[in-house]
Amino acid sequence: MAGELTPLVQLPRYTTYAGLPSTGSILYFSTIAMDVTEYQKAILNIWRGKLIGTAPTVAFTLQESTDQVNWSTCGGTTAAFDPGENNETQYNATLTKRWFRLIVLLGGADNIVSCWAVGFLEQRES
Repeated sequence: MAGELTPLVQLPRYTTYAGLPSTGSILYFSTIAMDVTEYQKAILNIWRGKLIGTAPTVAFTLQESTDQVNWSTCGGTTAAFDPGENNETQYNATLTKRWFRLIVLLGGADNIVSCWAVGFLEQRES
């Protein structure tokens, strides 16, 4: 039986990231770490628009940590995923540690991407 759901906005509609990395380098954007001690699962719908730039790439990662220093990929997800252009995909992350965040990795040169990530946190059952 699922626990109560709490609304979650990681990236508001429509968040845009832009950068001028050197060719081959990756820009790393992170949301603020949030305390998810009360929750067992994050259910996020992630959407991204068209990638603009020179050989652009984008990847998203859901991470968790016990100390906000050492981060690992949340269970139930892969280390780097991309929902695809103009696609919305739901990802379910199992939360076993105190802190949670979303990472956006933007690669290539002179790149721009718009995206959003919204969903719910599922409370732990007592």
